[in-house]
Amino acid sequence: MLRRASTVAALTLASRLLGFARDAAAAALFGAGAVGDAAVAGLAVPQLARRLLSEGALNGAIVPALAEVARTEGDDAARRRAGAVLAALVLASGALALAMFAAMPAVIALLAPGFDMDGPRAEAASLVGRIAMVCLPLMAAAGALSAFANAGGRVGLPAVAPVAGNVAVLAVLGLCFLFPGAGLALLALASVAGAVAQLAIMLAALRGTRFAPVRAGGRVRIRALVEVWPMLATAGPSLLSAALPQLRFLIAGAAASGVLGGVAALFYAGRLIELPLGLVGASAGAVLLPALSAAGREARALASARGIEAALALTVPAALGLAVLAEPIVTVLFRHGAFDAQAAEATAGVLGLLAVALPAQAAEKILAAIAFAHGFGRFAAVVGLAALAVGAAVGFGLAGPLGLAGPVLGLVVSSFAGVTALAVGLGRRGLLRLDAPAWHRLPRLGVAAAAMALGTALAARALEAPLAAGGFAGFFALGAAVAAGLALYVGIAVALGGLNVEALKAGLRG
Repeated sequence: MLRRASTVAALTLASRLLGFARDAAAAALFGAGAVGDAAVAGLAVPQLARRLLSEGALNGAIVPALAEVARTEGDDAARRRAGAVLAALVLASGALALAMFAAMPAVIALLAPGFDMDGPRAEAASLVGRIAMVCLPLMAAAGALSAFANAGGRVGLPAVAPVAGNVAVLAVLGLCFLFPGAGLALLALASVAGAVAQLAIMLAALRGTRFAPVRAGGRVRIRALVEVWPMLATAGPSLLSAALPQLRFLIAGAAASGVLGGVAALFYAGRLIELPLGLVGASAGAVLLPALSAAGREARALASARGIEAALALTVPAALGLAVLAEPIVTVLFRHGAFDAQAAEATAGVLGLLAVALPAQAAEKILAAIAFAHGFGRFAAVVGLAALAVGAAVGFGLAGPLGLAGPVLGLVVSSFAGVTALAVGLGRRGLLRLDAPAWHRLPRLGVAAAAMALGTALAARALEAPLAAGGFAGFFALGAAVAAGLALYVGIAVALGGLNVEALKAGLRG
């Protein structure tokens, strides 16, 4: 997986790292109190739409359909179909954006029921949300164009689009430091700028490709729009699967909205969890799913075992590292400007709890890829919805007695419920089997991860003063603790036989 992910995975990593810079800037500007809560709630829908529509989630429905139309009816027919798809998505998302613009106070009441609807948090969130609604049709167009470009063989430039989007957001956020009075309105405009930048890159990527869309024309346009909806409907299960982490955070944020600063603390902690989780998701979509789709039954079983093994090999030590270093990570990355010590403490507590669910969420992505490759996408979607319902019940039920910890525990329970149900369902269908090498290596990787957690904790204790101070000294101290933990994990895993040295070298060379 490491060898074959190449360009797309590298650009995904670059986008996520720029996302950290973006989030750190927003945290410094708006903190994790009432203003931070309003910013997160107002941008919740555009954030979800960006993750779904602008990062390749439509490919599973659009790419095979265009290829089939081109094969049976020719490239001209495929380009007309692409034009109809683009028009349908832009019209639908534009209509949704207008409706949500008009009903934004009700949307905020649904996303953050703990806000006082006549108070400043709800009013500010409604303002941000209304401005950011411009993003929806822009991101829908970008998502469709990305799928067209991928269908035409372009993968590098579309993968640059999220990077360009984050650069545009950072550029506009820089104006917030120069003009602090602009506040949340400029933050919303930064999201719009990011969506415009992504769309511009997608337009450039599509130029000269096989499936560049053309208008369906004249009297047949309405008919063409109607004809594409069954094709787009097939994307429903894959979209839900891609949206699961964000939907869990939306539900947890709604449950936490009664705690001042809870929505923002949950958001910033979640962004840290998303880095390793996003890498697993990119590998599952770009490497594992195509491999499973093209392989025979025995080869699929082997690829599935390796996918699960790779996901756990990455996320178990990542989870332990995030839990051990939660406080210094939050302090170094976010404790600047308006993000004060109280906000850092709350966010670190959330991060420590969320880290528990990271391996479960990573394994869930791999199991969902296995289900889709074998034609059980609807089963994966049903499991995901059930897990969301369980998490919502736990999160809202515990929010009263436990405060912010209650919604976070709801998210953790939802993650474990989802991965358990998927594992049981796939196992009963004979689609989930770990081979002997995986059973040999996984316990050894667990031992290495535990030793890494202990070593990282000792390194953090030794570097306690610079880590607490933050700034450049804290940044380098945090880097040293992480590097020491990584070296310890790899060294012990190799010594115990948990990692194959030759395979690791081949992957790094690739």
